[in-house]
Amino acid sequence: MSDRRWKRLEREVAAKVGGQRVPVTGERDGADITHPVFAYQVKSRRALPAWLWTWLAGITGTATRQGKTGVLVLHQPGQELDDAVVCVRFRDWQDLHGV
Repeated sequence: MSDRRWKRLEREVAAKVGGQRVPVTGERDGADITHPVFAYQVKSRRALPAWLWTWLAGITGTATRQGKTGVLVLHQPGQELDDAVVCVRFRDWQDLHGV
């Protein structure tokens, strides 16, 4: 079986967060990585929206100058705030969780 790019990425993320990659057997229920606290799904795309990188770079730049961690909260009008999405850089996630 070939070691596809996405499999290598899942293994790399699992190693960095202290989890284990779940083989594709049909029972994954969306989780790519097992972990005692989090359910991880890893996606890799050729491109993510440019606005996401612009906004994330803006807040992480501001936060870094203040000695803080940048967090981007994405929300749609009419959406419950509790269902908004939180984005942080992976390196910041690792720092926050000691991994």
